[in-house]
Amino acid sequence: MYVGRIVAIGRSDNRSWVAYRVSSRSFPSRRAEIRGKSILVHPRNAADLAKNPYISYNCIRVLDDAAVVANGTQADTIVEKIEDGMRPLDAISLSLVALGYERDELDTPRLAGAVEGDTGWLGIAKKDELHVKEFRLANGQAFMVATYEMTDFEPIPMSGQCPEEIARRAFDLEFERPVCSAAALAGLGKGFDLAIYNPL
Repeated sequence: MYVGRIVAIGRSDNRSWVAYRVSSRSFPSRRAEIRGKSILVHPRNAADLAKNPYISYNCIRVLDDAAVVANGTQADTIVEKIEDGMRPLDAISLSLVALGYERDELDTPRLAGAVEGDTGWLGIAKKDELHVKEFRLANGQAFMVATYEMTDFEPIPMSGQCPEEIARRAFDLEFERPVCSAAALAGLGKGFDLAIYNPL
């Protein structure tokens, strides 16, 4: 089954995490790259941006106490709102309302997730629906939402001891056309550890 982009949140060994996977039929030549406290998804061929401006964005942004994951520029907006003191639930809701779905040929939904402490959030903005939910995360729990088919918030069997393991497990989820993946896992002190997986 093809589900498109995947946003996931979870908790392992008392550490919360976010994960992201690009699955793509139209633009599979992309990679993830760590840039400071962000992970950028971008095309290997910059000319692809002229065909679709939505294919390059920060998929993960991290702060000292929170991590945000999204399939578009809403990740930046959500982080800015959290930095301004807004609760992640409200930051996700406001950003998804303001930006809405992507105005491409498929009306692609915008996805977002965040974790802070043992609490997580997922959100999706479709053409005809907006849904945001808060989760109290227990160890071993994980949830995902995708742009197609799995647009509800679904529990998934996924965990990891390090961000590299979580990123790889996100890539290995049994859905079609994986391209690259990324993860952020809460550190033992403040902040988050980042990792990416690019198969090529």
